[in-house]
Amino acid sequence: MERKNIILIVFSLFALIICVFFISLINFHNSGLQEPPLADLGSETLSIEAHAPDVLDKYPVYKVLNESVLHEENSNRFRIRSSVPDEEEAKELADSYLISIDELPDDSYIDRVNTMQIEYLNNESSSTVIDAVDPMFVEVSYSRLIDGYPVVGPGDSITLSFGDDGELLSFFKTWREFERSGDIAIVPVEKAIERLKDGNGILPGGKLSSTPTVINDIRIGYYSGKSGVDQEYYYPVWILKGTDRDGRPVEKYVSATEEIYQQAVGTEIGCIIDGFYYSIDEEELIV
Repeated sequence: MERKNIILIVFSLFALIICVFFISLINFHNSGLQEPPLADLGSETLSIEAHAPDVLDKYPVYKVLNESVLHEENSNRFRIRSSVPDEEEAKELADSYLISIDELPDDSYIDRVNTMQIEYLNNESSSTVIDAVDPMFVEVSYSRLIDGYPVVGPGDSITLSFGDDGELLSFFKTWREFERSGDIAIVPVEKAIERLKDGNGILPGGKLSSTPTVINDIRIGYYSGKSGVDQEYYYPVWILKGTDRDGRPVEKYVSATEEIYQQAVGTEIGCIIDGFYYSIDEEELIV
């Protein structure tokens, strides 16, 4: 009996040491936050090097009224072209086209312009050397702001692509109309980091990485699910941005409300989180 008790005590102490070790990994090391800056996310190591933003006690919640989806595409979009507009010309073309069809929302902004091209590498070089490029099209993407807060996720986006002489090759728009429904309290940023460590409350659509990541920007925004998903409300989320070891951008979206998080616990990263689309009663909101 004494031997069993000794084994049990040793096992308990070992388990306690392991728990203390993992809990210590998640703390902050910057102003307004605790330290050290590591969070163990399985195959990914996360380092937080960002200041905690000033936040409100409560944030608006928006009820979705409807969703508009527009799509048209030229079947010859993916082919080599002699030339395509430069990025500044493409921005002007995109704005002009959307204005002409009355589809440029006041709360939209251009957040990305990419030139899609085929690159030919020099096989004789020991390093990566591009011998030549052939352009296919230039793509302009729009995102959304809600009262100055960024909207993240796969929804609420506009994308246009242009080819020779500014020819429109594709146009895709998914945009939801909503109205303010009330206000809701958010969890502090420290709680969001704990959730990130646990792998719970993480919303799909971010840019993930399998290499060590440094987060250098933390802010509040709103999450928009993919087109066609029955999203009833827009809730605030914590947005964490940074770069991985190879310099690639990383973004993570974490539920910022207690009610939605409770519904999302246990859901695996990368799948649709039903809890995020869970419709809470309006009387639960602070109106």
